[in-house]
Amino acid sequence: METTDNTLMEMQQQMQLLKDKLEKQTIVNEQMMRKAVSKGINTLRSKARIPYFAGLAAILCTPSFYNLGCSLAFLIYSEAMILFCMAATVYTNRHIPNMEDNLVNAASQLTRFKQIHADWLKIGIPLLLVWISWLTIDLFSRVDMATAELYALMAGLGVGLLIGLLAGFKVRREMMDGAEELIAQINDLQDQH
Repeated sequence: METTDNTLMEMQQQMQLLKDKLEKQTIVNEQMMRKAVSKGINTLRSKARIPYFAGLAAILCTPSFYNLGCSLAFLIYSEAMILFCMAATVYTNRHIPNMEDNLVNAASQLTRFKQIHADWLKIGIPLLLVWISWLTIDLFSRVDMATAELYALMAGLGVGLLIGLLAGFKVRREMMDGAEELIAQINDLQDQH
């Protein structure tokens, strides 16, 4: 009978050791996942800063349109549009979570971040179309320049705008993919518990 009790005690001790090891493994896995999520959030934050620099560059370049002969109203619209877009970017980026938050809140904030970005295109694209139209009208009606020079200027502006849009959409796509990946990582971590 004593052998059976000793065997039972050994088995209980081994089970407890196994439980302790599994618990430590779970803690290590959770820490590794939190570290990976934290790294992803830091990457997302760094990409989210790019529009600030683009907006600052646009604010600094806008007065050159006035020097070309564009209207003061166009200049004011341009500056107001850029400031509005930068404010919207600040608002959107506030939804990038801190890792002090619990994972449920982090996933919720990232989902909101993605939704705001999707909704922003409904505002940003019409603002940009108004700006492009107004710029074109101002350049052709107000700027005193030879036709060939004007077309060359428009071509240069068009190429610059196209490059800027492609770069902006690339950064946006990377941010959306990063947010989606983070949400998936958080969901995987929650499923493990």
